Amino acid sequence: MNIKKLTNIAVLMALSIILMITIRFPLFLPFLIYEPGDIPILIITFLYGPLPAIGSTLLLSILMALFTGLGGPFGALMHFIATGVLVGIAGYVYKKYHSRKGAVIGLIAGSISMTTVMSFANVLLNPIFYGIPHEQTISMLLPGIIPFNITKSFLNSGITVFVYKKLANFLREKGLLKSFEEALD
Repeated sequence: MNIKKLTNIAVLMALSIILMITIRFPLFLPFLIYEPGDIPILIITFLYGPLPAIGSTLLLSILMALFTGLGGPFGALMHFIATGVLVGIAGYVYKKYHSRKGAVIGLIAGSISMTTVMSFANVLLNPIFYGIPHEQTISMLLPGIIPFNITKSFLNSGITVFVYKKLANFLREKGLLKSFEEALD
C-alpha cells in the first residue's frame, strides 16, 4: 500500500471517528443511535475497494469501543457486521461496475443486505449479550430495528453519492489519488 493511499484512508478513518462522536441521535427506539460515520468508510470502499473499507471498519469498531466506550464490545461487533456488510457489498458491486449507476446499485444492494443481516444478528445476538429474549427482539424488528437500519444505510448512502465524486476529483487534482484502476492495485 503506498503512502498516499494509506494517508487518505487514515484521514477518512479520522473523519469517521469525528462523525461518530459528534453527530449522534436516536431513531425509532431510544437505543438505536444514528451516526454518519459510515460515510467516510463508503468513500474508502469506492476509492480503494471493499477490503480496505472492511479493514478500516474493523479498526474503527475496535477504536470506538476502546476509546469512547460507545456501545462497548457488543456495539463494536454489531458496527463491524453492519458496516462491513454495507461497504463490502457496495464496494464489490462498484469495483465490477465502475460507474455512477454501479455505485447506486451497490449502495442499494449493500443497504438491503445490511438491513437483512442486522435483523438476524439482533435476533441471534441480543439474547447472548443483553439477555433479551428472542421473542422480545423479534417484536422490536418492525417498529425499530428494520426501519433504523434501512434509514441509516440509505441516508449514509445518499450523502455518499453527493460527496464522493467531488472528493475523488479533489484528491485527483491534488495528486493524492491515482485513477480507480491504479488505486485498486
